[in-house]
Amino acid sequence: MRLGDIIHVASADTYTVKLCDENSGFAGQFVSISTSYATIIGVVTGVSHSVKEDMVGYLSQDKKIKYQPYIEDYKNSHCTVHGLGTLSDGGGGAVYAIDRPPHIDDPVKPASPDEIVRFHTAGGRPCAPYLHDLKDRLQSPVILKMIDETGGAVPESGKMLDLVRKYMKRVT
Repeated sequence: MRLGDIIHVASADTYTVKLCDENSGFAGQFVSISTSYATIIGVVTGVSHSVKEDMVGYLSQDKKIKYQPYIEDYKNSHCTVHGLGTLSDGGGGAVYAIDRPPHIDDPVKPASPDEIVRFHTAGGRPCAPYLHDLKDRLQSPVILKMIDETGGAVPESGKMLDLVRKYMKRVT
């Protein structure tokens, strides 16, 4: 399943993605961006839906269903993605830094459970070294959702993540 395509690269670790479907993407969701050199693992930090101002009010609710193909032309759904690190395509470990950003039109998809496990495992042990750095950059609900997703994919990290969850709740 494809989430969308990158339409703007603000920095090596911040991207805007045009969503394929307005019902896809949620804050705290891990995503995977395939590039020519590696797979970037990131997290959705925000989702926005908008309608072009000049089109608001032209169609009543009952007409919107009849003219659905035209409605899609002026609806926009975007998400902001924060890059966390990379996974080498050869099945190697994770690097928790991004030195080369993805390109415009690179596809973005939800990260598979295998990618989440590979990204959160080093030397056969669970790890998430990027979490401490994110506490000042991302909102607490996003980090808490990331912790929940990581716990679902890497159950052996449960005790470590419980401590981080308690810390994040106390800080906010």
